[in-house]
Amino acid sequence: MDWANVSISVRATDASDRTDCSLRDKKWQIPFNSVYIMSIAAALLSIIVIGSATAFSVLVSLSTLGIMTTYLISIGCVLLKRIRGESLPVARWSLGRWGMAINAFAVLYSLFIVVLCCFPLNLPVDASTANWAPLIWVGVIILAAIAYIFHGRREYTPPVDFVEGRKAAGVGLQHSS
Repeated sequence: MDWANVSISVRATDASDRTDCSLRDKKWQIPFNSVYIMSIAAALLSIIVIGSATAFSVLVSLSTLGIMTTYLISIGCVLLKRIRGESLPVARWSLGRWGMAINAFAVLYSLFIVVLCCFPLNLPVDASTANWAPLIWVGVIILAAIAYIFHGRREYTPPVDFVEGRKAAGVGLQHSS
């Protein structure tokens, strides 16, 4: 794993921990503990290469697929709103008149990387050298969709409901069970 993945993992861990802040440093209010945990996890996952280069490659492809898919969805939604001429929430900064072009390039680049991560690493391909990341990626997406259908639809509150000026009356934070 590279430092970009560690950084993203730290942000995700910190965001999911904001309710009780047990991973944040009490004095500095910075997620030092999240950084330590994710750095150690990345180092331990990197040891996989000693046992199997193929397993490590699948791990790297899988993490890249996950990150790029997330970027593709979020940037794609912004691009779609721009194309339709719909208003975007007020932000601290803007890409200005280059926004649509930059978003379009980001979507195309993300699509390219997603396709690239699905290719096998070596030829000829057999069961021991195949890139299993796309299969695992699709499996996780299917499981997440099933979890959303049976649980998330009722319990999940989308982030757009909390954007200032768009928050509906009576909308509160979701509660974990």
